[in-house]
Amino acid sequence: MEKIANDHGHFCDLNNGNIQLQNGYCDFSGKSNLKNKKNNKKYYLYQNHGIEKVKAENYNSMELIAVEKHGEEQVIFYSDANKNISFIKSKLHKSLNPMQIADKCEKNPMLRTFMFVLFSSLWAFGILRYREYSFKDITISVGYDKTKNYSVHFLFPKRIRNKFSFKTDKLSLLIHLYWVRISLKDLYSHYKETSEINNPMYIKVENENINYYYNFKEKTRDQYNKNHFVFNTLSTKIPNTEVEMYVRKSITGQYVIVVSSRMSKFVVLKEVIAYIFSLFKRNKNKYDIYFEKFAQGASESGYELFKYSITKNQNSIYILDKKNVDFDSMKRKYPNNLFAKNSLQSFYHIFLARSFISSDLVTHVQRRLYDNDSLLKKKILNNKYKIFLQHGVSLATNVFERGYYNKKVPIAPDYIIVNSQLEKEFFLKNTSYKSNELIISGLPNLDIYVNSKEIKKEEITFLLTWRPWDLTGKIEEDSYLYRYLQFISLIENDSYYKDKKINIVLHPKAKIILQEQFTSFFNKNKHHFYEGDIKNALLNSKVLISDYSSVTFMCFSGGTNVIFYWEDKQRSEKEYGAPNILQANNAFGHIVYEFEKLNRVIKANFNAPQSNKHINKFNKMVECTDGNNTKNTFDALNNII
Repeated sequence: MEKIANDHGHFCDLNNGNIQLQNGYCDFSGKSNLKNKKNNKKYYLYQNHGIEKVKAENYNSMELIAVEKHGEEQVIFYSDANKNISFIKSKLHKSLNPMQIADKCEKNPMLRTFMFVLFSSLWAFGILRYREYSFKDITISVGYDKTKNYSVHFLFPKRIRNKFSFKTDKLSLLIHLYWVRISLKDLYSHYKETSEINNPMYIKVENENINYYYNFKEKTRDQYNKNHFVFNTLSTKIPNTEVEMYVRKSITGQYVIVVSSRMSKFVVLKEVIAYIFSLFKRNKNKYDIYFEKFAQGASESGYELFKYSITKNQNSIYILDKKNVDFDSMKRKYPNNLFAKNSLQSFYHIFLARSFISSDLVTHVQRRLYDNDSLLKKKILNNKYKIFLQHGVSLATNVFERGYYNKKVPIAPDYIIVNSQLEKEFFLKNTSYKSNELIISGLPNLDIYVNSKEIKKEEITFLLTWRPWDLTGKIEEDSYLYRYLQFISLIENDSYYKDKKINIVLHPKAKIILQEQFTSFFNKNKHHFYEGDIKNALLNSKVLISDYSSVTFMCFSGGTNVIFYWEDKQRSEKEYGAPNILQANNAFGHIVYEFEKLNRVIKANFNAPQSNKHINKFNKMVECTDGNNTKNTFDALNNII
């Protein structure tokens, strides 16, 4: 334990592993144990069983009294603005010293905020009160990079607000009335520069040496709550653009400005009508809703399981975008069980769903990719059978670090289909999922690839994973787009590829951003980009070039040779926040670290069978390859739902 000397003696010590106040000191309730005290929150120090506040008579306002360290935690005692001894429990900070931590907690704003759009601007107004006004300026920062800052305007000057800083009656609170104006055009410019679709909002307090950032919320007391998921403002078109914006809340209550594609008002009307009709249905939870990523395709596990389920259960419903080339033929085949995304019928069945079964996150059944849809979000939040078939095997990148496997997140699945005991152990180790919520039945989609081994494969597919960090408004060397340009140049300038079918596959999110932000690049190379069912390209590929995509597992199970192109492996692991699970020791294909070597490795793999070394590595990671995953998954889910 470390301690700064003070006039009040020893404040606290460890007792059975817990920090406990000593020498008669306690909190307001008379308790001395700090086990349940929240980190980075101010508490007053008391004596006499919580009756008497301890005054800091020999200290100035906002002066450090003592720091008592216990392992990785510290308790900071200081004299606050009213010369009361206060304390804060916190972890050791890499950049803020103890008094800066206390100062930041003192300056934590008390707020009540309202938002609306007027005159092509987003306006925030309400009450913004500080106990401690010793700082230079206050602004609202937008975006992860916090580069967009907007002035906070107050009705009264700082000297008057300072006099009323500790008064909390309704009349006095009006002294702290504020407003902020944020131009929608400015938000769109930021989107064009950074490609950031979700832009968190912060209150920035500017000091002499260091700035403090606080999450911008509707209410000071807003904490983690799944109901924040439902909150949204109306969606507003940004003038002279094809996008809209709205404000949502994170699960902690923080405001987030979202940029999304435009949507017809008729879609909203159809949804409301469907919702009203669903209220009159006696059997409220009847249908099992199947879909795939963005409800755009029918080529993954969601569709495979639906096809099997329809032979057992006529309450199975598949949702598909009407723009899909196979929609009409599929509608003729399943006239009462397949409905167009954003149609009246699809909304109606969704509101009457008992389960959502998909190869992607449940929110991707919504009206558009990033949506302000409170009705559907409420349905999702209240549903207890969100089944995640997985887009693919979760043993490539360390996806367990990501938010949607955190069960505190509203869109987190309730049950997950896994492909091996190894994969299940990763979930058990890295997430809060329990054993009975992880079903080892294998992805239904894997059956198609396993059964395709007898197909003669003569195509080459190039497919890189989604990398949001390098789609930044321009094509830079070594970026996602640059890799595609390199590959296009390779096949155009080598006669070896002239008589071969080459599939250059863009990630759906990348394709949307390319069309919106890199229009000239997209149009120039449009003829190269693969159109159609990606599954067909993968099933017929003799060679797949990818990096960290889960499709590598699918393709290999069908006899495809996989080439892992890992030129930016270190960068991607840094951006993902954890080392990949796929490494050189378990990769079931040749690894290429330099683009210049890729051409030779492609040619070598095109004329070779899968090696026994790679097959043995693969079999340790994926067990369910007997072709019965679809049946096994349906049977397992039928026992749960």
